[in-house]
Amino acid sequence: MKFSELDLKPEILKALNDMGYQELTPIQEKTFASILNGKDLLARAETGSGKTAACGIPLVQMIDPSLNAIQALILVPTRELALQYVEEIDKISRLTEIVPFAVFGGFSMEIQKAKLRDKVHILVATPGRLIDFLYHTTEIDLTCVRTLVLDEADEMLKMGFIDDIDWILSCLTHRHQTLFFAATMPQEIDRLIKTY
Repeated sequence: MKFSELDLKPEILKALNDMGYQELTPIQEKTFASILNGKDLLARAETGSGKTAACGIPLVQMIDPSLNAIQALILVPTRELALQYVEEIDKISRLTEIVPFAVFGGFSMEIQKAKLRDKVHILVATPGRLIDFLYHTTEIDLTCVRTLVLDEADEMLKMGFIDDIDWILSCLTHRHQTLFFAATMPQEIDRLIKTY
């Protein structure tokens, strides 16, 4: 299937074309309609399968840029993956008013706070840094989050983030869409899926 066959906003199609994206990868083809229709999703996807765009493109399509609030939250295990997500979403959304941003450890919280005060529609975060913000500041408001993405959920569990993920997910008490992406499905993921 080609991206040009999808009912995407013209500015997104133009950005994808400029990026050289013509055809959907298998993971994009299998998940695209479900994400756009607001369904919860569990997908096994290896690194390099196109899952960043599989999340990023529908999220950019669904965001309301006139609403100055975090509308999508993407949790990832590492700052490298956080930066990769923001770069990809930035390219996809470059012809729109949508603002992606990442928060992660090892970088000034004050600079991150200043950006969050301005405008952010899609927030990419590592669990530890997100919890720092939720505990110690008022800069992050998750009440408008419509979609939560857990990418490399299995890696986050391996790295010992299970309690952090539980706590973050328990903060999202309102109705929202949840997307889980993982390369493997360990038992702890099974528990998270059943719970959330």
